Amino acid sequence: MRLRSVLLTAALAGSLAVAGCGEEPSSADGRSGGATSASDTGAATPEPAGTAIPDDFPLSAGMGAPQDVIATSRTGTGLRDLTLCGTAPLRGLGTRDRLVADNSGGESANTRELVLLGSPDDAAQVSQAFADLPLTCPTVTADGDRETLTEVRDSPFGPAPATTLVRTYTFGGEPGTGATVIHVVPVGAALLVTSTYGQWSDPDVQGVIDATVEPLQETVAALRMFDDEGAPAPGPSGSATTEPRGPEIPEDFPLAVGFDADNADNEVDAPSPDGDGLGELEMCGRVVWPQPETSGGLRRLVAGVSGPEYHEWRELFVHDDAALAEAPMAVLRRVATECDHERNLVWTVLDRDTGHDTVTVGLTYADGLGSSVFQVTRVGSARLLVGTYGEGSLASLDEQADGVTGTTEQIVPAMCAFTKTGCE
Repeated sequence: MRLRSVLLTAALAGSLAVAGCGEEPSSADGRSGGATSASDTGAATPEPAGTAIPDDFPLSAGMGAPQDVIATSRTGTGLRDLTLCGTAPLRGLGTRDRLVADNSGGESANTRELVLLGSPDDAAQVSQAFADLPLTCPTVTADGDRETLTEVRDSPFGPAPATTLVRTYTFGGEPGTGATVIHVVPVGAALLVTSTYGQWSDPDVQGVIDATVEPLQETVAALRMFDDEGAPAPGPSGSATTEPRGPEIPEDFPLAVGFDADNADNEVDAPSPDGDGLGELEMCGRVVWPQPETSGGLRRLVAGVSGPEYHEWRELFVHDDAALAEAPMAVLRRVATECDHERNLVWTVLDRDTGHDTVTVGLTYADGLGSSVFQVTRVGSARLLVGTYGEGSLASLDEQADGVTGTTEQIVPAMCAFTKTGCE
C-alpha cells in the first residue's frame, strides 16, 4: 500500500490566548492613491545593507494582482494608528528608517509597515508588545453594537517574539464576515508589521490566516538582509529568487540506511531530490507536512521502501536557516495537540525522545486494521520525516514508534551538517 496523503478532519481551533481590544477594522478609504515611491521623494542613496531600508525593498510584493504596482513611501500614516488596548505600538519609536505600503479600498484593507530600529533587542521588544498588550484588555470590548475579539497566535513566519493576531467582529450579537489578520515579524533590528482586513467566506480562523501567508512570502524572505548574519538581500521587487541558500545535502547522506534492497518482496526508491515521497500529510484539515507556506528556498531528498502491506517514507528538507525550519515544527506540534479523531481516523501523540526537536504521531482506524507512525525531527535548518505504514492497530503503535525512532536515531547524526556549530 502506498499512502501518499492522509486527509483528516475538523478545523484547528486552539489559539494561544484570546482577548479583545475594541479596535475598528482597518479603514477602507483608499489611502494608497496618495502614496509615492521612495525615489519620488528625493530620498538619499541608501546606506549599506542593514543600516537603511533599500528603495527597492519588496514591501508591497503580493499586495495586488501580478500586474499591479503598489507604491511604497517613507512617509504616511502606515500602521501608526493601529492600537492595542489604547496603545499604539508603532508610534513614538526611535526609527532609523521606515517604509510603508497601502492597498486599501472597497471591502478590503491591506497595509504594511517596515521599521528599522536601533538594535535587535528593540525590534524584539516591540514585537513582544503586540503579543502582550491584548492580554491586558477585557475579553470583549463593545463599541455600539460591534464587539471585537482579538486572538494571539503563533506566527507562521518564525518563533516568538514573531506573532500573529486575528481580530473578528460581531454586530448586534451576530458574527460578522470580516476579519483582520496582523502579522508581526522581527528580523535583526527590522520589524515588519502587516494588517489585512477582508470579507472572508471561510469560517475557519486558521484558514483566514493561511490566506494571508502566501502574499507575504517574498517580503518576509527579503528580511534576511537585516539579520545578524548579514545574509544577502534578494533583488528588486518581483525578482526575488527561491533558489536555496542553505547547506548542500552531502552525497553520502544516509537517508536509506537499513533498507533491504536484496529482499525480492521489497521495492526500494533510492534517495533522490525528485522522488514522490509521502506527498501532503493533513491532520484535521491542516497540511502539516511539508507545509506549503514554508518560506525560503529548500533542498530536498526523499527515499522509500515498500513491501506486502508495508511502506516506509523518509524525507529530508533543508531550509535556508534554522528559524525557517523551526516555525513549521511549532505548527505541527500545535495541530498534533488539538487533533485527535474524526470519522474513523484516530490520531495519537507518541512521546519519543531523539535528543532533538521531535514530534511523533500515530494514525489508526476505529473500524479496522492499519497503522501509521510519522516522526518529524529538526536539527539546525533541516527537518527529517520518517514514516511507516503497516497492518497494525492502536495496541501496536508503541512498538511501531520505537522502530521509527530507531531509524531516526541512525540518521540524525548526519544532520549536524545543517547546524552552525555542530551537535554537542
